[in-house]
Amino acid sequence: MADPVLPASYESLPAALKQTMVQSHQEYVKGWPGRLFADYINDLNAGGHLAVISAIYSRCGKEAKLWPFIQTIIGPWTYDQGHQISQGFNFLCDKPDDLLKLLRGSSLFCEDDPTTTVHGPRDCFRELITAGPGLHVCVVQTSSRQTHRHDIHIDKFQTVCTRKSDGFCDYKYLNGNFVNHMKDVIPWVATEVVPKKIGESVRDFGERESKGHGPKW
Repeated sequence: MADPVLPASYESLPAALKQTMVQSHQEYVKGWPGRLFADYINDLNAGGHLAVISAIYSRCGKEAKLWPFIQTIIGPWTYDQGHQISQGFNFLCDKPDDLLKLLRGSSLFCEDDPTTTVHGPRDCFRELITAGPGLHVCVVQTSSRQTHRHDIHIDKFQTVCTRKSDGFCDYKYLNGNFVNHMKDVIPWVATEVVPKKIGESVRDFGERESKGHGPKW
């Protein structure tokens, strides 16, 4: 039997993204020994995950040095799997401190208030936008890097912010993005986050769940 053919949606990807997919397959086969690269890509394509990866790669292009920090893609999710709030993936990075330095020095991102995040022990950064979707990059803090993974996702309605002089986010609430984001987030917080917070004091809501759901905020 002939080996499966790679989909056209993969063949049209940029070379840098293809290289990341090769590295990601190498990590993937640790759990699925012998799984062919073409099968891996076809599975991603059929599930809509290849399109998610491509969309994130495109948004990373605004900050040219960002994508190279993403060594390996793990567990992507679509908007459907992310409660129509986000789409993205977890990733491995061998230089997370350098990634933090890049994000903290970039005029294209601001750093989230750490007291409001629902992404667990991570420092998160928002792409500065005026409307619509935007990147949200979450880097695991030093003490949790053996147990957690970094993640990057696109919020369908990114919270609109400006960057304060200290690099942190100045959130803007009187706009359509915030209203739409809250319409998506509040039901999830009420039905999933709060009950689990009560029952699981050390629950990490930024980590992908076994059900296949990714970060929602």
